[in-house]
Order: sequence, then C-alpha cells, then structure tokens
Amino acid sequence: MNGERASLERNVNRLAAERTALFSRSSNRMGLSPADQNRLRLIERELDESFTSLRRVRAAMDVTRFAREDSVVRRAVRRHPGLTSRPDRAT
Repeated sequence: MNGERASLERNVNRLAAERTALFSRSSNRMGLSPADQNRLRLIERELDESFTSLRRVRAAMDVTRFAREDSVVRRAVRRHPGLTSRPDRAT
C-alpha cells in the first residue's frame, strides 16, 4: 500500500506543478488558449481523483492500524460495574 501511496503522491506533485505552470503562463499571456484551458480542466479533474484515491489509501491504513490497536486499548480501559456510561446531569 505504501507503493500505491507514493505513486499517488508523485502524481499529485506532477499535476500540481503542471497546473502552476499553466497559471503562470496564463498571467504572462493574459489568459490561456482553448487547448491550455482544456488541459487545466483535465488536470483539476485528475487531481480530484488522485486526492480521493489518497484519502481511500489513508483510510485503509487507518483501519488496519486501529484494528491492531483496538485490542490493546480494550485491555487498558476497564469499566467499573457501578458507573453508567453517561453521568446524570443536574437540572
């Protein structure tokens, strides 16, 4: 999974650099050509998809990490039989 994450991060960096170059070109030329505008739309769509994929990879890593830690946490947290899960509030 680390290889996939690294690949996604490289792709995001490459796309971000290309997007920055297009924005710089746009300010120097007072706008983008139709081809550059189309490329910018494609880059932004691909960036969105890459970020979504990165979030999925991170979530999958968190699931496995929390599953491993869950048994440790359960052993550390002990409930007292006389306590309720929520204390009564005074009104």
